[in-house]
Amino acid sequence: MVGVEEGKNGDSAQTNIIAEMTRPGQIEAVPELIEFVSGVERQHGFPEDRIEEIRLALEEAFRNIREHSYKDKSGDIAITCKLDHWGKFMIVIVDSGDPSNILLADVVFAGEESPVDQSRKASAKLIKKMVDNVEYKRVESTNVLTFTVAPRPRSI
Repeated sequence: MVGVEEGKNGDSAQTNIIAEMTRPGQIEAVPELIEFVSGVERQHGFPEDRIEEIRLALEEAFRNIREHSYKDKSGDIAITCKLDHWGKFMIVIVDSGDPSNILLADVVFAGEESPVDQSRKASAKLIKKMVDNVEYKRVESTNVLTFTVAPRPRSI
């Protein structure tokens, strides 16, 4: 299946959707979601040590979705694994919860004190360490978290 996404400059970029899964945003669904992604990674030649690194990042992302996006409500988590037009492996996580940008959790702006939520700060650092690139955007009342990952193990 081939999808088209809007690029930064309004250009279209081809993506190849490999697999998709949607489950309730509840703790019971997390192992199934993670195993789904791990299975797709195995099919694309990822070694087990790299799959484990990505698993850690996914666990943190799902925990943050449950604790922050779906804090006072429920909803689904959708996962899409795809290859972009350069062949990079991407994991796109979408939820319809409250806005929750994990990427800002470990950022301290000039003149501000360190973030109060130290566990969220640690989650953000772990995710950034385990994946090659991570992006967040809020699109039409949804949180979209995208991991770009390479099959090689990270040097951490």
